[in-house]
Amino acid sequence: MSLPSSTRGAIVAVSLGCSLASAQSNDQLPGFELERLETNTGRGTVLVGNGELMVPSGLSVSLLGHYQSQPLVLNNGEKNLDIVQHRATAMLSASYGVLSWLELGAQLPFVLWQQGKSPTDVGLAELRAQGLGTPVLQARLGVLSRRRRQPLDLAADLGIGLPIGTGSALAGDDGPRFHARMVAGTEMGWLHPSLEVGVLFRPNILLPSSPQTPVREGASSEIRLAAALATTGQGLRGELGMRATFAQQPSLELLGGARFPLISGLDAFLLGGPGIGAAPGTPRFRVVAGISFRNEPPPKIAFLDERSDQELQLVLANPERPTQEKPVRPVPTWDIALGRGEEQGPLAAAAEPLPTAKPHQPGEREKVVLRGEIHFSQGSADLPGVVPLLDQAVLRLSDQARAGVILVEGHSDKDRADSFTAVRRAQAIRRYLIDQGVPATRVRIQGFGADWPVSAQPATEQERQLNRRAEVLVITDAAAEPLTTQQTPP
Repeated sequence: MSLPSSTRGAIVAVSLGCSLASAQSNDQLPGFELERLETNTGRGTVLVGNGELMVPSGLSVSLLGHYQSQPLVLNNGEKNLDIVQHRATAMLSASYGVLSWLELGAQLPFVLWQQGKSPTDVGLAELRAQGLGTPVLQARLGVLSRRRRQPLDLAADLGIGLPIGTGSALAGDDGPRFHARMVAGTEMGWLHPSLEVGVLFRPNILLPSSPQTPVREGASSEIRLAAALATTGQGLRGELGMRATFAQQPSLELLGGARFPLISGLDAFLLGGPGIGAAPGTPRFRVVAGISFRNEPPPKIAFLDERSDQELQLVLANPERPTQEKPVRPVPTWDIALGRGEEQGPLAAAAEPLPTAKPHQPGEREKVVLRGEIHFSQGSADLPGVVPLLDQAVLRLSDQARAGVILVEGHSDKDRADSFTAVRRAQAIRRYLIDQGVPATRVRIQGFGADWPVSAQPATEQERQLNRRAEVLVITDAAAEPLTTQQTPP
């Protein structure tokens, strides 16, 4: 049967129109955020936080760049196509401590350059080489803190990704994305482990594998787990992090590297590692490098155990007096930051240098409102993290108006290399107290070396650490006569 020429022309036109409509509907690049790497803002490693918040008015800023190999590979039914074979991106992050329990952060990513095979074989348009990524705004809420003498640091992170990224560069979702996660961390000697558990809600677009496969849209959720292990210290530090995603297509990335200081507050870092999984955005390997700057004031008073403080006051109110006075062997002393003519009355005597270098023993006309010890590592004068004792000392001294001083006595063990750090330990505590607002004229320090040990014959490292200490006393109503002692060295 033959059709009229006009009918055959109509059929051809309709078929061509349908083909063009189909090509137009498929020949586009679905807009979604390809990047899966979530970097950390604030305290912690590059990959994972440690649950610790920035102190109020503390600021952290980082700039990193990373290279990815084959983060997007599709199959057209015959072979794999490296739609994105090479990709270089950058990210600017910042975090600011607002309150002791609240920290705000932001991330702004950019696609600097990307290259791959033509995606037209799977019905997609060519992607752009550069573009703006998905900006993220984040709030971190403190739940537990070791600053309050709790066993670990625990924080909740809530964030939103704004849908203003460049979709044609695979750098922006069609709608907003949300994440919620819990981050925990603690210190175990010279190691700092951390763990993160969270969920991500995002608009998801499944890419086609051929021109005949339609692009399906829908919302999805992903469960994300991450863990990190970092070394502590002032110099070169190691970092190892893992981040896994559980969804329709699971993926995992492992990054390891080092962080090293450049100048005060400024660090550089370099990490790299493989990716495992077929989920879009999972590279074969990734290299991350960048710098980070952090500036924080000394932490303010965060915790005061009233019950323990009352027990301490009961002990200090009834000190045990020695039965008889024994001679004291003089030892070298260093005394700095003593007031000259600024204090009158009872503090005038406390502002004069000690006539002899002897650990202080309260006299009858003196009142000790706080007394405690701080222990140090061998050869180190660095404060061991958060020191609630010093925060309590600041609080006690502020209650005394002008009628009080803080006396810091530095000690060391019998290691010759460590004996020179006694005064440095006292100086480190003095700097901390001054940063907290204590006037320099109300802080006195002395160094005693190894002449006044707690354990005269230490047999273990724990006993030697007891000797590497600094004793802190808050004294009020100081007597007019010079400070004396009734204590004899072991």
